[in-house]
Amino acid sequence: MKYKSCSLLMGGIEFRYNGIALCQRVDHIGGGDIVVQTYDDKTDKDFHFNIDTFLEKQNEIIEQNKTGKIYHKCVGCLELKEEEWPDGEDIKLDQIIFHHWTKCNSHCIYCYTNKDKKYFNTRKSYKIFPILKELAKKDKFRFGGLCCFAGGEISCLKEFKDIVNLLDKYDFSYIFNSSCVQFERIVEERLKKGNGVLIVSTDCGNRELHKKIKQVDTFNAVWKNIARYSKAAKDHKDMIFTKYIVLKDINDNEQAITEFLQMSKNCGIETVLMEIDHYFFLENRNNVPKYIIDLFYFAFEKAKEMGLNCKIYSNACVLLLQGQWADEFWRPYVFVSGDGIEKYSQRRVYKKSEDGTVEEYYNITEAARENNLKYSDIWKICEKNKNSRRKKVLNGNIYSYSYDFR
Repeated sequence: MKYKSCSLLMGGIEFRYNGIALCQRVDHIGGGDIVVQTYDDKTDKDFHFNIDTFLEKQNEIIEQNKTGKIYHKCVGCLELKEEEWPDGEDIKLDQIIFHHWTKCNSHCIYCYTNKDKKYFNTRKSYKIFPILKELAKKDKFRFGGLCCFAGGEISCLKEFKDIVNLLDKYDFSYIFNSSCVQFERIVEERLKKGNGVLIVSTDCGNRELHKKIKQVDTFNAVWKNIARYSKAAKDHKDMIFTKYIVLKDINDNEQAITEFLQMSKNCGIETVLMEIDHYFFLENRNNVPKYIIDLFYFAFEKAKEMGLNCKIYSNACVLLLQGQWADEFWRPYVFVSGDGIEKYSQRRVYKKSEDGTVEEYYNITEAARENNLKYSDIWKICEKNKNSRRKKVLNGNIYSYSYDFR
């Protein structure tokens, strides 16, 4: 059925520090923020996620959107698209966002946790791994999904390795947001394989400004780790990004942006992301000074001059594509989470039939569709055949990532 909906609504879930939500967007007219279950670390000592309540709310919004009258919290959202959405299927989760923990090794002045850093660094977060195990038990994950770690800081998340190991079983890909104060082997491995994106919000290119914004003296360590990650991603350079958040009266000048671009280039980064301070934007969306808009154009042109790619991110996308400063110039340069991941994680698949003919498919999804199979069928058989000389057969055919069927 054709109607307006979005991929987050159809299969997304967001684990927040104060509850569980259906979507992450809060920067549009409707305001998003569709919370289905709240959490208070002082009162909810034994927190259990109710998947049935979540699915009921999800279905309620979808059914309303089908009528043509958009759910009030979705109005104006950039994610909404009118297309043929799956109908009558058991909705499963394929876009997961984690920021249920708040501990971090940076003290960024623009972060909501900065108002009470001691509390947010010591607060008790609900355990996420038991929830994920229960969802897996109920067969609620779709194969080939996307998971985003939005933070806290991943190196401060005790369940980090367990979460990735579980979602690996469903061929998930990952977006890692990290301070890069500490180096994480899991991130390095995913960058090498090409099924993980790393985004580092450095916001500057010199030590003094770094100390002012991050409130920790970790400038050298951060850029050293970025260079190490960049080396790991040498075959997948479009999967590692440094990000610059424009902060009014702090780093909102051409010199600071130029230093950031130069440091990024020195560390082997090819694509940078430009963003605007989230809270400043929400409070001033109709009153953003023109000189800040001009800085985005400066960053784009300067990056191009230095041989770098420049894209706009999240709130900046809304700022530059809607309202007073809307400009269609920016539409091709919107950063879309998972674009690079799809290219690599959904690998090419080859099928060898009994008569010896070989067919090639662009990715697992296409191979499944063309052969009337599930994504999980193709992925599982390809994983079994990946390192095996004696290939397993599915419906009389051999499926493999490699063209070599020996």
